[in-house]
Amino acid sequence: MKYFDETPHPDRLRLFLFRHGHLENSEKSVINGSTDIPLSEIGRKQMHFWKEKLSPFSFQDFISSDLSRTLEGIAILAQGRNATHRKLSGFRERSFGIWEGKTRSQIASSDPEGYALWQKVDLSFSPPEGESLSTFRSRIHTALDRFIAETGFGRNVLMVGHSGVNRVLLLRALGVPLENYFRFSQDYAALNIIDFYRAGPPVVLLLNRLPDVEEAMHG
Repeated sequence: MKYFDETPHPDRLRLFLFRHGHLENSEKSVINGSTDIPLSEIGRKQMHFWKEKLSPFSFQDFISSDLSRTLEGIAILAQGRNATHRKLSGFRERSFGIWEGKTRSQIASSDPEGYALWQKVDLSFSPPEGESLSTFRSRIHTALDRFIAETGFGRNVLMVGHSGVNRVLLLRALGVPLENYFRFSQDYAALNIIDFYRAGPPVVLLLNRLPDVEEAMHG
């Protein structure tokens, strides 16, 4: 793999950042947020595709959120390795409160004002009983800073996250304002690679790299 160094740079943490795979309710197009939804069989195949692709390489850490769709994903990626994976609640997907389990059209119909604020990326808006985007960002930044402080640099790290979590991490790495939250995709089982340095700004090496569709879905 182009971006893999068998001997990690001592002043760099290289994060191989995945979004979880396809979910059992993906075809319903509902907002899941922090609701615990398991991977579908397609999602498991997507993660196994990446497991095989990454099998020649070693990683020092395996992490995910505490939701089952990321826990199962990281368990597949860590399979057969002499390593444990850590679940970090700080990387849980954004809470959408009472919107969770509803489709976009249902939300737009029942809460048109809130839906409009969400689509405009209003940083202070919170869905009823949910999190604002600014609060969500603070939680993710705190989780990242704590993880790096605890583990240090000179490591290759595998993480399975969520679309919202990954966007926040990528925007931070790029130094781009949070208002650009919807300006790029995070598809199911996509891989991103970010370098975090002891000194100097982060560098995004790879963005939203998808598994081979036919192989991942049917292989």
